[in-house]
Amino acid sequence: MYRILAIDDTSFFLRVLEDILSEYFEVFTTVSGEIAFRYMEQLKPDLILLDLAMPKVDGWQTMRQLKMRPDCSDIPIIFITSQTDKAIEAECLKQGAYDFITKPVSKEVLLSRVKKALEVKRYSEELKIKLEQKTKELEEVSLASISAMTALIDARDSYTKGHSKRVARYSVLIAENMNWSKEEIRRLYDIAMLHDVGKVGVPDKILLKTTPLTPLEMAVMKSHTVMGAEILKDITTFRDLELGARYHHERFDGKGYPDGLFGTEIPLLARIICVADSFDAMSSNRCYRPRLNPAQIRKELLRGSGKQFDPEVVWAFLKTWEVLPLIRKEMQRQV
Repeated sequence: MYRILAIDDTSFFLRVLEDILSEYFEVFTTVSGEIAFRYMEQLKPDLILLDLAMPKVDGWQTMRQLKMRPDCSDIPIIFITSQTDKAIEAECLKQGAYDFITKPVSKEVLLSRVKKALEVKRYSEELKIKLEQKTKELEEVSLASISAMTALIDARDSYTKGHSKRVARYSVLIAENMNWSKEEIRRLYDIAMLHDVGKVGVPDKILLKTTPLTPLEMAVMKSHTVMGAEILKDITTFRDLELGARYHHERFDGKGYPDGLFGTEIPLLARIICVADSFDAMSSNRCYRPRLNPAQIRKELLRGSGKQFDPEVVWAFLKTWEVLPLIRKEMQRQV
């Protein structure tokens, strides 16, 4: 049943409204906007009937304050007033009221206007839900396409095949040790999976080069962070999706790229991905060097703690040290 809140400084008129509406709706009444504000969160009305001329806080002020609240901004407001000035009616509608009814009110007019307002509200909410669903579906298709692109990027180099999945898995291990919620961990997995998506814009001759990169080639390679963020930034259904791509090469000491962020200026999810990405790089054979052994990798992680890496993230990762070889072997079988 729809909930209606009536605000009027005349108790008798509130009883009239309640008598007319209570057969069809759940009705709540109050004599002032101030009282209504206190209980709005609990009431959660579907529609508000509001007197225009009230002492202290009048109908104009009440409506403005209601429209400023996120939990009330979409609630239709119908002004009910003794004033018959058409200019006032026009101003009410201009300021955001749904409708305007003059006193004395008839049962037929009141019910008709209220039902119409609620019907429009219902259609609006249904349309909003459908639009959100369609937007999510489109963005999921887009995300799937980008994920496929990431797999292709990994496959361009036999040395990095499966890299993105491994980085995502290691990132999850770290987040679990840092007591992240399941929802946050799922989000981190998607973000980590796409951290290298910007490499789609890096030519093979640079990406697969076995000799040291020239300064110009290094600049192109570093640009994959910004390109990745540009690719991902418009997928709004997945919050912070672009942060992993942009910031996973920032350093805790402020000497990273692309923005030279320092310490906790770097988003935590990017600090996590940085450690996971570095671990996978060190534990993989690359075209320019063989992989490091576990003792060497552990030494490098500790050496980089507080410099390249967030110390808390390093320690959270090292808690999983004993199981990492098993996880890596399992993931290599899946590639």
